[in-house]
Amino acid sequence: MGRRYHCDYCGKSFPDNVNNRKKHLQGVHHIRLRKQHYESFRDALSALQAESQKKPCRRFQQTGNCDYGAACKFSHISPEELQRLTAQAEADKQRRRVATKTNASLEVWLKEHRQKSGLGEPFGYKGMLTAGSSAASGPPSMQPPTYCDVLECIPNRWG
Repeated sequence: MGRRYHCDYCGKSFPDNVNNRKKHLQGVHHIRLRKQHYESFRDALSALQAESQKKPCRRFQQTGNCDYGAACKFSHISPEELQRLTAQAEADKQRRRVATKTNASLEVWLKEHRQKSGLGEPFGYKGMLTAGSSAASGPPSMQPPTYCDVLECIPNRWG
């Protein structure tokens, strides 16, 4: 039995060869379902920009139904939904601003927290080790490697 291609957008499977796949991917039904899938992930700002540029669909306003559906070049969004999208887009902008400010002040907060708790600088022990004792008096594992040590080093091979 040959290989079969399964399209996640359409839920169809068919024998996989170049011609069948090309026909399917260029088909109207597949393109419509793929567009509908990606539009479900649009953020409020891009949806607002796209819908505010369109004129309202007369057929949708009169009957509540449009034969063109998602392919209609006019807007099917009511003024209430447009206001909701505007509010959601503003909330997203505000959330991004707050997130940017918190990331910028994280270092300041960490310094204040260290001062309040009396912890001091992280990795501050490195300066204490080099300043408080000479390298010759400590054990060999605490002595910094020399240039010769690095040249003589044979890396382990893990396998």
